[in-house]
Amino acid sequence: MMPGQPNTSLGKKLLDNLQTDLRTLSSESRRKHPNVKEASEQVQLRLRTISAKSEDIISGLLPASAEIVHPFVLGCETKNSKIIQLCLMTVQRLISHEALSMTAANNVIQMLWQLMEAGTEELKLLQTAILLITTNLVVQHESLAKALVLCFRLHFTKDSTTINTAAAIIKQLVSNVFERVIVEDRVQSQEQRSPLNTEELKVGSRNAPKSLRPCAGDAYLLFQDLCQLVNADQPFWLVGMTEMTRTFGLELLEAVLTSFPTIFLQHPEFSFLLKERVCPLVIKLFSPSLKYRQGLPSPPSPAPVEKPYFPIVMRLLRIVSALIKHFYKLLMTECEIFLSLLVKFLEPEKPMWQRCLSLEVLHKLSMQPDLVRSFCQSYDMKQHSTKIFRDMVNGLGAFIQSQFMNPMTSQTGQTGLKPPDTQGTPPAILGGLPVGGGVTPQPAFMYRGTWIPLVNIGGQARSMYLEMLDKLDPPNIVDGYGLSLAFHCLVEVVKSVQYLLQGDNDGKEDQKIEERKTSQQQVLTDEERGLHEELINSSWCGMLAAMSLLLDASTDESATQAILKSLQTFANLCGVLQMNIPRDAFITALCKASLPPHYTLTILNSQSNAQAAQRGHYRSISQDLPTMGLEAVERSQVVAVGTPLPTASLPAGAHTGPVMLTAKNIQCMRALLAVAHCHGGILGTAWHLVLTTLQHLVWILGLKPSSGGSLRFSQQISEGSNAVITTAVMADLPVLSAMLSRLFESSQYLDDVALHHLIDALCKLSSEAMELAYSNREPSLFAVAKLLETGLVNLARVEVLWRPVTAHLLEIMYAVGPCIQEWRKEGPMDKQQRMEWERV
Repeated sequence: MMPGQPNTSLGKKLLDNLQTDLRTLSSESRRKHPNVKEASEQVQLRLRTISAKSEDIISGLLPASAEIVHPFVLGCETKNSKIIQLCLMTVQRLISHEALSMTAANNVIQMLWQLMEAGTEELKLLQTAILLITTNLVVQHESLAKALVLCFRLHFTKDSTTINTAAAIIKQLVSNVFERVIVEDRVQSQEQRSPLNTEELKVGSRNAPKSLRPCAGDAYLLFQDLCQLVNADQPFWLVGMTEMTRTFGLELLEAVLTSFPTIFLQHPEFSFLLKERVCPLVIKLFSPSLKYRQGLPSPPSPAPVEKPYFPIVMRLLRIVSALIKHFYKLLMTECEIFLSLLVKFLEPEKPMWQRCLSLEVLHKLSMQPDLVRSFCQSYDMKQHSTKIFRDMVNGLGAFIQSQFMNPMTSQTGQTGLKPPDTQGTPPAILGGLPVGGGVTPQPAFMYRGTWIPLVNIGGQARSMYLEMLDKLDPPNIVDGYGLSLAFHCLVEVVKSVQYLLQGDNDGKEDQKIEERKTSQQQVLTDEERGLHEELINSSWCGMLAAMSLLLDASTDESATQAILKSLQTFANLCGVLQMNIPRDAFITALCKASLPPHYTLTILNSQSNAQAAQRGHYRSISQDLPTMGLEAVERSQVVAVGTPLPTASLPAGAHTGPVMLTAKNIQCMRALLAVAHCHGGILGTAWHLVLTTLQHLVWILGLKPSSGGSLRFSQQISEGSNAVITTAVMADLPVLSAMLSRLFESSQYLDDVALHHLIDALCKLSSEAMELAYSNREPSLFAVAKLLETGLVNLARVEVLWRPVTAHLLEIMYAVGPCIQEWRKEGPMDKQQRMEWERV
């Protein structure tokens, strides 16, 4: 087949259809509309001439298209429904074959405008308009504006089908106008353009800037007028607009900003519109949301405070999200304002729906490490700038705390819903715990009698309320949604900070920390190190306070694991950067979570209280004692009951009665072991915190040292003891013992300095235990057993540990006490270990 044959075939088919349509039009109009009949017959003669002279029929039709369209334009003026439908169908056929010139297209638009004003065939008009604009570029400038206004006006008719169809078509046409710019930018132009004149841009005009090419000029004028209309001002270019809803205008602005960011970044004229039109407009429209205070009396002023309107606030926040995501570097000052507003919207005085909308935006932002880095670099690291990243984390933490402190206010005053009457309800039911056979507890957080369910948000930045474009009234917020979303925001912040400091290290948790630490120190410049330290400094206090509260309140194993992983991650990041105060704070949080809530452990209380006092959040331990023990049992199943370990720093009678370990305590113990095993090289002096906690836990669980320093469950329970180990944990004890052994076996991979820290902590712990032996109280042999285990696996570098280990072991040999003598009789080393030790 010859290359020209397909076009020839299409042209011939088009010509035949046109002849048929003209004959039909002539026949239908011969009685009442003779002018239409006469014009139809003239065009039929012209088509025969074109057919005879042109091989390429469509090319022959183009110059005569204004004349060919004329009878159909006249036909649309007849107000005869059958004739109008025929004419519109024929015009659509000409458009789809690209057989219309600019003049003919202008005539068609004028025809459509008249039909629109007459209220005739509105859906057909919309179909014709979208076909005319999207098929090619014959409609530009004023004609394009008129076609767009036509669609806008049809959007505000009374028929719901027409309204919805027009809305969809307008969105498509606006997108098409900007797609033209993308295509235009791909083509290199030799034409000299006028330089940019910002003074002209400030005034606003119906003429496009001379510095822009044709398609870009149309897009500029359209976007300018959308801003004008949303701001309730008269448009410059879209002449004939009679009405426009602010919600629809905001939707169109957001769609353009989201879909075509490159246009605004590449063209300074569009960048100008962002800075001078969009941002001031958004800030202005946020005014009611800023002034309104939920539940507070109105100030004495003649003008009452306007309530925030959900459809407007939601669309504004969608625009803010797009501006921060795509144009952050262009709008640094404006983004600082927007980010501060997002944090401010989390305050308890704001309606709950507004707080949740803000959380959804923050969730999207926190999932983008590059943005987190930019926030820290542009704001937190600048001397006189708002500490945006710090305020974000602190704001999330404050929101979480407010959910537990003011549950009635957050549920009743801000959603309009009456909370369920839970007074007198058994704690197990309130806590979502099983109350019958086969009942699965609902994941939740419970703190000080306040029970809040955990809503499944998912890992994607999929929003619930930001997507409610069809809602006019504020939605009823799902119970627990805000808290769950704030929790996920913090988890995403941790992931982003980890990515920025360590890169994508998924699946590399078992990689030796020394190797990672060394490689990082080699590549980090002063600027990078400053950024990394600021990321930690800006976030660790708020992160620790919020995560500790959530860990305490969690009743769900998966949520607890996510919190523990976040604490582990931050402890490691702080350790790698040698930031010892925050490192110890996160380690302390893990240690406290591993022990019973009312367990008296001086070293942990003194550490945490000192850190809380530094942050201004100090609480006396006694304030929470009445509720901590009861709630801990309600949140998690008790799996072990044992006796507390005597402590030299406390009098003999300080520990009375049994202590309970819950499943959550064991889960936290595993997390603590994982930190020490994977990140032992960065623990430094924090080894003492970790080992003290582990020593108390193994004592409560009844694990005693055996040959080689490993631990096993002791069946010998003293008379009168209330020690009880459930079947579930009994099966876990060998696993925990093996994890403990692996922890000290892995010390062979520590560098000499880290090994010294470990040995020093073990010696110190052992010395504290021996003080009990001297006062005729039973000490723990955990430290000396693990000192032996550590020494045996590090015999290859015995010169590093020989002096401190042997000096301490010699001291222990002369200690008195039945338990020490008993272990000495059992033999702390097997035959092979003894031979190895003696050989060295």
